[in-house]
Amino acid sequence: MKKISVVFFTFLLTLPVFCQDFDKLLLQKTTDCSDISHSSSLYFIRYMGVREIDSTKNLLTYWENKCGMREPVFRAKILLALIAEDCIDSLWTETLFNQIFNYQSRMDMIKSARYYIYDNHKSFYGYVPPGEEFDIFTRKLAAELKTYYNSESIEYALAEFYSDDYEALFLRLQSKTLEDCLLSKKYYEIVNKYKGMPEFQISFFSGIWIPTGDLAKIGLHPELGMQIGWKKKRLNYDFTIALKFIDAPKNYYARRDKGEEWELTNHFFGGYIGFEVGGDLLSRKGHEIQVISGVGYDVFGVLKENREDGLKSSSTSSFNINFGFAYRYYVSNNFFLGLRVKYNIVDYTLNKVIDFTGNPISVHFSIGIVRNAVKDSNLKALRYNRKNAHTKR
Repeated sequence: MKKISVVFFTFLLTLPVFCQDFDKLLLQKTTDCSDISHSSSLYFIRYMGVREIDSTKNLLTYWENKCGMREPVFRAKILLALIAEDCIDSLWTETLFNQIFNYQSRMDMIKSARYYIYDNHKSFYGYVPPGEEFDIFTRKLAAELKTYYNSESIEYALAEFYSDDYEALFLRLQSKTLEDCLLSKKYYEIVNKYKGMPEFQISFFSGIWIPTGDLAKIGLHPELGMQIGWKKKRLNYDFTIALKFIDAPKNYYARRDKGEEWELTNHFFGGYIGFEVGGDLLSRKGHEIQVISGVGYDVFGVLKENREDGLKSSSTSSFNINFGFAYRYYVSNNFFLGLRVKYNIVDYTLNKVIDFTGNPISVHFSIGIVRNAVKDSNLKALRYNRKNAHTKR
């Protein structure tokens, strides 16, 4: 009984000590990236204000090691490199454009005053609250740095991006003045990746069918049709359907079947179905020139049905091998106006319905769209415009 009393008394004496240890353990505040980033952003302002370059470099190394390469850290490194006139090419990592998109998203948030977005995505925004000391300071610093560099340099473009025009950088990277800089080359690596994705395309055309040789006696005929297919890089693949109509201006001889008598007629109504391949010879600033070739089946009616006399209708047909050139002007990234000229090799005498032939020329004016939703959304994010880009599409 005496031993039990001693143990119980000892427990009562040590209980406050245990409670005190748990208070320290459970109530002690841990330092996380929110604290580190907030403090680091303020020290960055302090060091850069007095141009303590070495201290700033050490601070950013510490900040990155603790919290990773987040957008505020990347922005601070860019501005430091511009002040120290260091080479910035070493900063173009694989996450480069993610950092640029992140900054644009931050500026959009500030512009629209939707600060609640930050509360749910603090990690994405680098644990630095938008629109506060760090953002204000870096924009002011970048505006000052613009005055140090030539307006056609990549350094000026970056200073402009982080100061007062966060939407201009991608457009500048598409200009001819920056085509040799590493950042522009990396930009076009990404652009070309998305440009290489296949696109659905559809167009409607109207034009004129111009027969040559002996076939010219049946006259010119209007033509309407459509093309549907896809475009991948510099190649175009299309299925074509077309109708040509209006009776011939002069009568010509035709017959209903081989061996039957010839009849005078001016009837004409035809169609074409085929497959076409085109390759871009030139694609520059919204203008596109293609060489095209195709194969198909061509037919037109020459005699109408005569039920009273028991006479069936008659038509002539031929395989069609064609080639020519096409031109497109892109009014926007997805909408184009076009002109196509093709030479068609045919022989309508094969079924002995008519005894004259010639090779028609087709001239078509078209309107159409080229679209891939995934491709378009990514190129839109990159501010890529095929009309303004100086490089070949």
